[in-house]
Amino acid sequence: MKAVVLRGAGDVRLEEVPDPVLQAETDAIVRVDAAAICGADLFPLHGLTPGFEYGTILGHEFAGIVTEVGSAVTSVSVGQRVVNMSLVADGTCAACRAGRVTQCSGRALFGYSGVYPRLDGAQADFVRVPHADTVLYPLPDSVSDEAAVFLADNLPTAYDAIVRGEVTRDDLVCVVGLGAVGLMAVMVAHDVGATVFATDGVEQRRGLAASLGAQVFESDEVGEAVSGATDGLGADVVVEAAGTPGALGVALQLARGRGIVSVVGAHFEPDYPLNNALMFERELTLRFSIGDSLAHREHLISMISEGRLDPAAVVTHRMALDDAVEAYRLFDSREATKVVMTP
Repeated sequence: MKAVVLRGAGDVRLEEVPDPVLQAETDAIVRVDAAAICGADLFPLHGLTPGFEYGTILGHEFAGIVTEVGSAVTSVSVGQRVVNMSLVADGTCAACRAGRVTQCSGRALFGYSGVYPRLDGAQADFVRVPHADTVLYPLPDSVSDEAAVFLADNLPTAYDAIVRGEVTRDDLVCVVGLGAVGLMAVMVAHDVGATVFATDGVEQRRGLAASLGAQVFESDEVGEAVSGATDGLGADVVVEAAGTPGALGVALQLARGRGIVSVVGAHFEPDYPLNNALMFERELTLRFSIGDSLAHREHLISMISEGRLDPAAVVTHRMALDDAVEAYRLFDSREATKVVMTP
């Protein structure tokens, strides 16, 4: 089969690799009908993921058709349309039983290695899915493959940003970073009834955020805008969705006293210089979320089916898997905001 393989920092390739096979009775094999590139895929591409094993197949967002199941799989069947949760959980460990599946003792991330045990991803013709009863979820006809890929990671992550940020109607929410997760956060906060400010250095992304109901600002304008709208108090909730130290620093500055900074950008820095004086003076709450697809996907599917959310609206590029190298170039250069590839 064809698959997108990372061979070294900056060296992404489309290669012929062996088809995946069942390795455990709880596995399933899925024919991939749509796979997306996520901002988290850029960390190993740039050599920023500790211990990443080159040769790993990339991709943790996909929708497709089940083609084979292990003898212990009961929740999905061959021929069924499904979506995955990007972070694999066994569903049985102490963390899973307590409802903290993102902290599963055996967690792994499709298309990753190093920070998690190696698990080949889904930017390929087929993908092996461990713990299929937990990881896969049936898709109704009302949710397209394009919309479904957001259920794997981007949309539940953004939903967690808003839920764990305790956003309520009439809050001022400021979203820093308008990749796909930031745009989904704009969408969800707008659905709650919050006033949404958003900032990003890329004009196309600001335009997409504006189309979703946000008031958008360039990076050097957002502080003054938030201050002016709140008589200098700051935003009730700031969502940091960029995953950079600079963005986190901006987010902390934008929050009001006793505000919440809800972080869903991926961070791997072991030495971030947290401004304790600012945190203490403003009594800030700083919350990190990975994004719990298992907890939210059924509700999010309903929201999509009802027309309350349209995640596919932020897809800027639709490409064939054969064009994966170019797709990564476009995404890495920020010429593309969200790429969905079709094997």
